[in-house]
Amino acid sequence: MANHSITMTFTFVTLFVIISSCVTNGGMLGGRTKVADVKTNKEMQEMGKYSVEEYNRLRRSEPGNDEGDLVFSEVVEAEQQVVAGMKYYLKLETFTKSGEAKVFQAVVEVKPWLRKKQLLRFAPSPVVLLPVR
Repeated sequence: MANHSITMTFTFVTLFVIISSCVTNGGMLGGRTKVADVKTNKEMQEMGKYSVEEYNRLRRSEPGNDEGDLVFSEVVEAEQQVVAGMKYYLKLETFTKSGEAKVFQAVVEVKPWLRKKQLLRFAPSPVVLLPVR
């Protein structure tokens, strides 16, 4: 009986240590992770360019839309999340045809085994106002 209790305690402690170290070192399973060196990351920059091109294509198909296309500048921040594939959360800079800079957030889902890439969301990035001192 005492051996069974010691074995159960040891098993519980071992599992607790393994799970704790996975969460601490690897982040939350299914959670977002920041992409490092995004401005020099060719894959992220191509993902940003795809986002703007796809947004322009979808917007052109809307009746009565006379706004010009956005021009991709660069991805300035990116996060990725493992889903059934990979989901990318991008913050990117664009320019209008008049040269006005605009910042957008895009979400792109990639399923490489299906050779599928889909723009899920593309919207203006919210402006964060800092308090005045």
